[in-house]
Amino acid sequence: MNEINKDELLDLKKWQRLFFMVIYGMAINFVVSILIFLVAIQFIFYLFTSKTNNQLQSANNWLHGFFNDALNFLSFNTNSKPWPFNDKNEESDLSDLNEEIESVEVESEEVSLDNEQPS
Repeated sequence: MNEINKDELLDLKKWQRLFFMVIYGMAINFVVSILIFLVAIQFIFYLFTSKTNNQLQSANNWLHGFFNDALNFLSFNTNSKPWPFNDKNEESDLSDLNEEIESVEVESEEVSLDNEQPS
């Protein structure tokens, strides 16, 4: 029979991950309830106005993103924790900044300026 490695069993990072998995598992349950409520409210807006509410749509999108991030963390698809420990906006801002930093070579032309101005 295989021996149990006590160092692996007592690894603090593994127990921290379990703690966060429990917290995010409860958060997902709460988020699903909120999403169902917002879907019902959105349908009422659509029923009476034939348009969707942009603020509710924005909230739905944010909650959907959190749900996906938390589910990926829980299913070991990623090791990065979802919001509030990992802010996607900061990551996207950094990637946008890295794209802007790329240097571009451009040929320039010399332009001579006349000191005379038309009257």
